Amino acid sequence: MQRLRQRHEYEAVFAHGRTFSSRLYVVRINPHSNFSVARLGIIAARKALPRAVDRNRGKRLVREAFRQSQEGLAAIDVVVQLRSPLAKLDNATARNDLLGLFARISKDRNT
Repeated sequence: MQRLRQRHEYEAVFAHGRTFSSRLYVVRINPHSNFSVARLGIIAARKALPRAVDRNRGKRLVREAFRQSQEGLAAIDVVVQLRSPLAKLDNATARNDLLGLFARISKDRNT
């Protein structure tokens, strides 16, 4: 799994990307990536999730869901932003919500 690491990579997604959102996540994609695999960036803001344990749990959930959906996403850059209701829900619900967003993105790209 490759990750977005530098500021300009995140800025490219924000500038040229599309947005998909749910109650728990905001997912932005940039289909104009120059890479052959999907890359992931995660935004886990302290304002949304004040406790470090919640931010780290959210990042683990995002990475796992991304690994499961990576083939369907092909060569795009993905930035996932965590929202505050994530701290109150169990792992299965949070993972299924994100998998649903990734499925929607994959379906949207294939049509």
